[in-house]
Amino acid sequence: MIEIKAARWEDCGQVAALIEQLEEMPIDKARFEAVYRANLSNPQIDYRTAWINGVLAGFLSVHIQNLLHHTSAIAEIEELVVDVRYRGQGVGKCLFDQAKKIAAQARCPQLECACNQRRTASHEFYKRQGMACRHYKFTLPLK
Repeated sequence: MIEIKAARWEDCGQVAALIEQLEEMPIDKARFEAVYRANLSNPQIDYRTAWINGVLAGFLSVHIQNLLHHTSAIAEIEELVVDVRYRGQGVGKCLFDQAKKIAAQARCPQLECACNQRRTASHEFYKRQGMACRHYKFTLPLK
């Protein structure tokens, strides 16, 4: 059974390991911890964890922003990652459903998600959840 919980500071190290799976590279742990701690106390950011038999199986980050071009608050999935050992077992769907609930509770008319072009399996996952790809996201590295 999959159990969804609010993320806690004590989950930080395990969440960092999941983010490393998502990014497919090591992350700076000290910087990660600082951002994680700050975001846990931000009321516009909702972190959730998915557990199977006491093991962290997935992580979700939803950010709520008031956007002028929507003239309302919009929810965006910033991170949704499932541990490679638990993929294909419904964890991602449970986390996605939680993102929809978070958006609905915040009275957001839309849930968005930007996804790296190389993550084609993730694209298909989001399409199966009913999402459509209607935008491009442009980036410019500044370092």
